[in-house]
Amino acid sequence: MSRYGEKAVEYFKRGYNCSQSVVAPFAEELGLSEELALKLSCGFGGGIGRLREMCGALCGVVMVLGLEYADAQNPASRSDVYDKVQLLAQQYKAESGRDTYICRELLANSSPTPGTRAEERTEGYYKRRPCVELVRMSAELLAEHLAQNP
Repeated sequence: MSRYGEKAVEYFKRGYNCSQSVVAPFAEELGLSEELALKLSCGFGGGIGRLREMCGALCGVVMVLGLEYADAQNPASRSDVYDKVQLLAQQYKAESGRDTYICRELLANSSPTPGTRAEERTEGYYKRRPCVELVRMSAELLAEHLAQNP
């Protein structure tokens, strides 16, 4: 496991959501404070605000790609970012062994609770959900991509 994967798992086990857990390990390199990284990515957990849409870990990947590669002075740079997002989304599916990055489908066998309240992090929570592994995998895919594409 890379240091990014380890740090992502540490954040998740400290109670941060999946998106925060992927973004925060990259904060310093992106010129962000840990606090800003955690705030910026907060609403994307639980498949974006617990709506169970796109996996929050993958949302974290998308945020980091935008922060790293988008050029605010050149709107056309978004095509490069979109290429990278699509590439990493494909890698996410391949690496996870699942043909989806939709949170509700990833959690289909884990009986997540409805509503906006985050579930209590118990041993049972970690056992029935793939989130720890998806957070680790997403941070590692992202770190590898950034290392190969400075």
